[in-house]
Amino acid sequence: MLKFSWKKILLLVFILAAVVAIFQIMVKPQSGEEALPKVPSPSSPVSDVENKPNIVIVVADDLGYTDLGSYGGEIETPNLDSIAESGVQFSQFHVGAACSPSRAMLMTGVDNHLVGLGVFNEKTIASNQKGIPGYEGKLNKSAASLSEVFLDSGYHTYISGKWHLGYDAESSPPAFGFQRSFVQLEGGAGHFNELPVLPFQRKANYREDGRRVSLPENFYSSDFYTDKLISYIDQDNSSTRPFFAILAYTAPHWPLQAKKETIDKYEEKYKLGYERLAQQRIQSLVEKGLLDKPSEAQPYINDDLQRWDSLTEEEQQYEARRMAVYAAMIDDMDNAFGRFVSHLKEVEKYDNTLFVFLSDNGAEGHQMDFMASLVELSTLFGIECCDNSYENIGEASSFIDLGPHWVRASIGPHRIYKGFPTQGGIIAPAFISGNGVEKNKKFHEFASVKDVFPTLLEYAGIENHGSFYGGRKVHPLEGVSMLEMLSGQSDTVHNDKEMMGWELFGKHSVRFGEWKLLRMPPPYGENQWELYDLSKDPSEGNNLASTEPEMLQKMIKKWEEYKDNANIVLPGKMWWTY
Repeated sequence: MLKFSWKKILLLVFILAAVVAIFQIMVKPQSGEEALPKVPSPSSPVSDVENKPNIVIVVADDLGYTDLGSYGGEIETPNLDSIAESGVQFSQFHVGAACSPSRAMLMTGVDNHLVGLGVFNEKTIASNQKGIPGYEGKLNKSAASLSEVFLDSGYHTYISGKWHLGYDAESSPPAFGFQRSFVQLEGGAGHFNELPVLPFQRKANYREDGRRVSLPENFYSSDFYTDKLISYIDQDNSSTRPFFAILAYTAPHWPLQAKKETIDKYEEKYKLGYERLAQQRIQSLVEKGLLDKPSEAQPYINDDLQRWDSLTEEEQQYEARRMAVYAAMIDDMDNAFGRFVSHLKEVEKYDNTLFVFLSDNGAEGHQMDFMASLVELSTLFGIECCDNSYENIGEASSFIDLGPHWVRASIGPHRIYKGFPTQGGIIAPAFISGNGVEKNKKFHEFASVKDVFPTLLEYAGIENHGSFYGGRKVHPLEGVSMLEMLSGQSDTVHNDKEMMGWELFGKHSVRFGEWKLLRMPPPYGENQWELYDLSKDPSEGNNLASTEPEMLQKMIKKWEEYKDNANIVLPGKMWWTY
């Protein structure tokens, strides 16, 4: 038995107190007045826009490809499914490999490496990327933003939910044309309070109309962001101007937290395990016409996966509860969205509204539980965290993630998950519905988040701005309008020569037509080129690099072309891996 003298005990107490003091200093909130951006307002005459459609973009956070009922999932999502079935549903909609790159491309229609999010955020800039345009870690002004274009065209503009495009006031939504905004600044936060998701923070940060604010009591993320957007719309209800709005839910991003009554609804749902759930969802994708034939996702070689039947009964019970919390978050999000749709109908704005729905990346499979103790230390004497006992998971004081086992059900037939430029990280559920859009249609060809901007411009009758906007030179839109396909006038969006590339933390890939080139440096992979024919191998299970040397060289040239066009600077030594 270990024995400690009183001197050693005092020393341990002193060391712990010193560590806590250092943490508290490191996470001390910034003081002083900020220069706030001017809150904008529409300038075009009402007569120019009063008959134009409303636009609502709904973004889910880390939602997996098969999590919605309309994409083969068993989770109850009738409200989102109804919108999906009343419009065009995508099976090959490509986004960034993580939150901020996707949001940057959504906002600008331009590759994220050109508009400030060549890195994940301001804290993950490698030494060789510092000072390079496009690597600021926040949205820059080198491209026009969706919100400023719609505002300048006479629309009311609102955003409620996750921002993740900059922390300071000058990078907040009003600086990019949002008339009203309430946003969470970081990549994630607690769903009942201001619990941060990363260490060295006392709390998560929020802004309303550019000003720092705190959360109200009885906060629950999906409900609050929905209610806030409804309040913005209602404040302008007497106006005949249309509105452009982004409802950016933070669900189901970790930490997994949800209403207890919703969690209990799924308590018995997942006791057969993650392998069975993955099989069921794959089969459902086939039945719904979103997948040609059953195809098993390729596991990530660095994941230590355990078979369900190798777990103890207690471990299975815990894991089933984990998935129940995740399902409840999605269920709650759908219910909140349903209230939003009902409200639009009540105020007679629904019929003239175009809905665009997407997830910002593939489902999250990284194990983030290990950070719980650091977050707990950062929030000591502040926000209660992190009790991950079976009885407490899903509560405000818990801190769990989905993990690499359940995520294999969420990604469907695709390889790996969020954070990777593999198909599992960059294909997301997405659909568009509204007047003039074909109903109950499934689109199986390539489309991307960069196509949303030009599509909305054409739908709203707004001229494409080209290379200049607001008196400044800007990057032209890289995406193309999908409107002809959405309206049934065309069967395609891109030709078979379309190219798109990805890079995050040094992991990189490029797609040209149906071919894809991929390379993942250590610690993610072996830093060797991988080549896939996605028309025959959507799960990226058959590496053709050694058997297709000519195509390999062609695709390496495509990578170099993308690298030059997007100003890719592969990071040198990094302290951060993801």
